[in-house]
Amino acid sequence: MSEWTSSAQRWLDVQAQALRGWTLLAAAAGTAAALAFALFAFGLASVAQGWISADSSRTAAALAQALAGAVLRAACLALRDWAGLRAAALVRRRARDEVLDALAQLGPLRARVGDDGALATLAVEQVDALDAYYARYLPQRWIVATVPLLLLALIAPHSWLAALLLLATAPLIPLFMRLVGMGAAEASRQQAGALARLGAQFLDLLRGLPTLRLLAAADLGAQRLDASAQDYRRRLLSVLRLAFLSSAVLEFFASVSIALVALYLGLALLGRFDSGHYGAVPSLGSALYILLLTPEFFAPLRQLGSDYHARADALAAAEAITRLRLAVPAADAWSSTAPASNSEPAARAPAIRFDAVTLRYADGRCALDQVSLQIAAGERVALRGASGAGKSSLLALLAGFVAPSSGQIVVDGRPLAQRNRLHWWRQLAWLEQRPEWFRLSVRDNVLLGLDRNDDSRLWSALQAAGLADTVQNLPQQAESIVDAADGALSGGQLQRLALARALARDAAVWLLDEPSAHLDEDGAGHLFDALEQASRGASVILATHAQELPAWIDRVLVFEHGRLVEDRTAHRVAAGA
Repeated sequence: MSEWTSSAQRWLDVQAQALRGWTLLAAAAGTAAALAFALFAFGLASVAQGWISADSSRTAAALAQALAGAVLRAACLALRDWAGLRAAALVRRRARDEVLDALAQLGPLRARVGDDGALATLAVEQVDALDAYYARYLPQRWIVATVPLLLLALIAPHSWLAALLLLATAPLIPLFMRLVGMGAAEASRQQAGALARLGAQFLDLLRGLPTLRLLAAADLGAQRLDASAQDYRRRLLSVLRLAFLSSAVLEFFASVSIALVALYLGLALLGRFDSGHYGAVPSLGSALYILLLTPEFFAPLRQLGSDYHARADALAAAEAITRLRLAVPAADAWSSTAPASNSEPAARAPAIRFDAVTLRYADGRCALDQVSLQIAAGERVALRGASGAGKSSLLALLAGFVAPSSGQIVVDGRPLAQRNRLHWWRQLAWLEQRPEWFRLSVRDNVLLGLDRNDDSRLWSALQAAGLADTVQNLPQQAESIVDAADGALSGGQLQRLALARALARDAAVWLLDEPSAHLDEDGAGHLFDALEQASRGASVILATHAQELPAWIDRVLVFEHGRLVEDRTAHRVAAGA
């Protein structure tokens, strides 16, 4: 069992502990349903015996007993299903809340975990895959441990040989269920991965459809989506093939066992086999009673085999949830005692200090290691280093998306963790290489969190971002819906839309994470010119891979493997020092 599978199983077990009451209720109801069937079988066998002996009074009483057993069984089965569904609903709600909480804590950093389509699939499809595990599989494990033993205890007084046959053949079913189901977990994991990739690709195709049409590449995108759909279909059929194979094996061995018991009873009734029934030939009623209970003896084992694939699906979902949870840093981002926003005066270009800051994720990864640095008020700093060096993690710490595992960040002499979250965010402008926008109007995307009726701020930001003419040419201008037919913007224009959103904030601190990564040379030049004008007097931290830095950068910090290895002024970088 791999480390991820072990972690996923532990997560499933933790959820099961919280639902133990519902699971035991469902198991108890399932056990009671089996005993109710035994009452029904005994009554039916007694009816047959009464008809043969022409005992009408005994027949009427036995018929009433059989009807009572049938009604009681139906009620117990309904209670079992209800309790199982209640458990599934509770764990589904808890799991979905856990996924959404993790995504909320990650914020824009969720792109490190997966595409939005894959994360949406996790929050919906894979969380729903937990239902069968808690509603049926877990209660069925308790039922398997009790019902066969109880039925053996009811059969043994009538025939010890029939009980022995059942006891000897019963282990074959879980044995072959285990052998056949060994590949089910891996197949389900691959199916879940294929579904996540399909969801991510579908969402990317929808988002980029206007651009693909302009490039005459829509058919190519559809072909790639079709290839992913076919891959998911193949993996789904592989899981179904294993499920049907498991069911076929279980049915085969159960049928062989039932046939052996039926053969023994038939030979005993004909007087051809005089053993296994305590020296007396079993009556027709006893033989029928045993024969009716034999399929019920195997029913829990067969049902567990049918539900075994639910465990594989649940493991795949739990593994994805565990990976998401471990991507969230262990520390809380903000102090619960932070003052109200109106108690903090607005600051302009605050001084920022990192005191031995370490950022370690829950899975053990160290993003930053004992980083100490100072950024003066109004200083504009560039962060350089290879991918994974810690640049984006430093920006995430300053933005408050995560908190240090140790050390502290001090802003104007006050720890960042003691500041009010909303007030701090109002002082920030955040611009990343893959900015987010919403299916709202251009106005709402630009003035996000601000007064949407502030036309002066809106058009000033659009003009500075070089997008004013484009928006004015849209059918509904600033009221056009982004991503809709009347608000279709190219990739570069959407990047400028994100820049306009940042420009509209009049921020004291600018956090820029590869903002020019997907722009051509002219677009990048325009972006940095706009940033130079808008960020005057503000503190700027720019993470970049670019060899040529904007001329207005004052200082360069170089990171390697989460450590600050070099701190030099920008003119020394330009001079090749």
